[in-house]
Amino acid sequence: MEDRSELIKWVVIWVVVCAVVIRNQWNPKTPSAGLPFAYLLNLTMIHWAGGLIYTFPWYNPESAYLIHSGVSYANVAAGFKQSVYGVIGFGLGSAILAPWLLRSLQPSWLQDIPRQPDLKVPKTYLSVGLFFFSVLTPILSKIPGLTAVSTSGVALVMVGLCLTCWKAWLLRDTKTFLLWIGFTCIIPLITVVTMGFIGYGAAATTVVLIFVFSFYRPRWKVIVIGLLVFILGLSVFVTYFRDRNDIRDSVWGGDEFDSKIEQALGTFRSFEIIDPFKQEHLEAIDIRLNQNTLVGQAVHYMQDNKVNYAMGETLWFAAAAVIPRVLWPGKPAVAGSGNLVSQYTGVKFAQGTSVGIGQVMEFYINFGAMGVILGFLVFGMAVRIFDMTAGYKLLCGNWTGFATWFLPGLGMLQPGGALSEVAASVAASIVFVNFINRVLFKEKSQQSPSYPDNAFDS
Repeated sequence: MEDRSELIKWVVIWVVVCAVVIRNQWNPKTPSAGLPFAYLLNLTMIHWAGGLIYTFPWYNPESAYLIHSGVSYANVAAGFKQSVYGVIGFGLGSAILAPWLLRSLQPSWLQDIPRQPDLKVPKTYLSVGLFFFSVLTPILSKIPGLTAVSTSGVALVMVGLCLTCWKAWLLRDTKTFLLWIGFTCIIPLITVVTMGFIGYGAAATTVVLIFVFSFYRPRWKVIVIGLLVFILGLSVFVTYFRDRNDIRDSVWGGDEFDSKIEQALGTFRSFEIIDPFKQEHLEAIDIRLNQNTLVGQAVHYMQDNKVNYAMGETLWFAAAAVIPRVLWPGKPAVAGSGNLVSQYTGVKFAQGTSVGIGQVMEFYINFGAMGVILGFLVFGMAVRIFDMTAGYKLLCGNWTGFATWFLPGLGMLQPGGALSEVAASVAASIVFVNFINRVLFKEKSQQSPSYPDNAFDS
């Protein structure tokens, strides 16, 4: 029987770092749009949840799939330790170094003039984003080099939703505010029915809710609601995971729309609340929300000297990824990271299977544990700089300026993907949002905003 006390220590450290990051984001002197915590929450779902279940003395993997995949306490513990190193680095970069750097340099992009916002901006972003989701994305995603652009177009829906919630909050329009929150919460159901996947919708909902939590008052309600949403999210996941094959058969099999809706509703009629003592629930988390196993396998594989460190090679791939493939057809960066995972873990996957390497493993295979700490430190600084700038633009009434920084920031929220994918998403988002703003909006002479009294009180 393993001594799991060491793992408990790392689980607690993770929670403490997250609390520090949230507290920093809630500091009234440092504006925020919620991006650092959104990233940490995504990272928490694929690393912390998987580490937590292995602190339970009653849990051991029993399914043939998990055993065949090399899942073990030793691999999970080794991988989770590296992920905690990453979280510590991210916390230092986002909560301490990024605010200090911006205060010291006082960059010109943070020098904005308060203005009256264009109230049509949220609806315009929503309309363009929905047009991409329903019409353009299926076309553009098949063209080499334009996949990231199509993703940016869909992400514009999240920007529009954030701004519609912000607008309703400023105008004290509670009914509209709750209406948009309600719509945001059913996005996972929409993606399940239309795509057969819940992850895309859950990610969008999470971003919008965390954005709302960054300004919603009182804070104690945010904490209570946040904990309930976290538990509900895990419950939705285990329920969906139980019936995902039936749902996908219906969605991908060409069933009528009514049949797809009925299948989805049937799943949630037998809704299950997450149970930490239920083997099926814990194994669902272990299978889909535990990237620690792959990281641990990489740690042991490299410690046995079976493969050399990449020494920055994948970072070069990420730098090259910002150049569209249509301009550089032979560039080395490729979407997906299944080959890298196999190369640095020794695990063979089925042909055609793409396995996300994730930032923890990618930083580790380049420079070891120190690479994880420093890599996440820099990454945390970058996320927080985009976050603070977006938050500042928002408070100044510059909603297009908010989108200019927030949309690329959304491209960073991919802790389970390769850095090349992150770089491509950020670059495409920068180009896309600037193009959209130039085409759809014109600069107008700005005046001080006339919001309701105490609109920004904390």
